[in-house]
Amino acid sequence: MSPAPGSAALAVAGARARERRGVLAQVRTADSLAVYRGSEPLAVVMLARHGWRRTEMAMAIRREAAPHMRRLIRLAQLTLFRLAQDRLIVVSIQPSNLAGQRMAMLSGFCRARLKNPFLWVYRRE
Repeated sequence: MSPAPGSAALAVAGARARERRGVLAQVRTADSLAVYRGSEPLAVVMLARHGWRRTEMAMAIRREAAPHMRRLIRLAQLTLFRLAQDRLIVVSIQPSNLAGQRMAMLSGFCRARLKNPFLWVYRRE
């Protein structure tokens, strides 16, 4: 569902107030998409423009989405391939977030060759 409703953002954001505020702010200011399984939201994806041709992607995923991770990654691959035709898509992942790095690699991202260790860039290959 696009744009993602606030209820889906709150469902995937977790219990901490700071995370909930951050996800709600991103859903309000960026293009967003909610992925549902039945009536239960599994993930919320936000795409925010940064500059002329750069788009940053952010995801919030529920723990209950673990069995459906292959489908979510395939959905990301198909969607990002089309979006990357006219813009650069980046994500920022903490080096300690190994699950996030693995998901980024499976979706088609690779580490940027910059001094910033957090930045990953989508490669259309």
